[in-house]
Amino acid sequence: MADRILRRNLIRELVSANTVTSQGELVALLSGSGVDATQATVSRDLEELGITKYRGADGRSAYVLPDGGGVAQMLRQFARTIDASGNLAVVRTPPGAAAAVGSAIDAADLPGVLATVQGDDTLLVVAREGVSGRQIADDLLRCKERRP
Repeated sequence: MADRILRRNLIRELVSANTVTSQGELVALLSGSGVDATQATVSRDLEELGITKYRGADGRSAYVLPDGGGVAQMLRQFARTIDASGNLAVVRTPPGAAAAVGSAIDAADLPGVLATVQGDDTLLVVAREGVSGRQIADDLLRCKERRP
């Protein structure tokens, strides 16, 4: 039981900190961390942890934690560009990913962010009164570059 808990915690950390594109890659990362697991075990762990694949900004599919695993991970994986106009930050994503990034930003309750509006591949982040879209865009870019 303790081995399973340790392995699953490590899987969460690895998926959060790395762009993991396959179960085989995850098995190798686990092995590099001193944890032996088979592909079948990793497959079950991923399913039970609710970790799913999304297509990233580079067009490749990668695993992400449920509820996005945090804003930084979502931005690293899905934000193609982050720019600003007036009181808006504009985040471009691959098709279908804007809602996931917007949900992560909403859940994070970032300072200065009033709301998000998502389309299919574009996300508008609305700044609170007195905060510029450029400030929000810069905060999102810093968040994207930071590793957990």
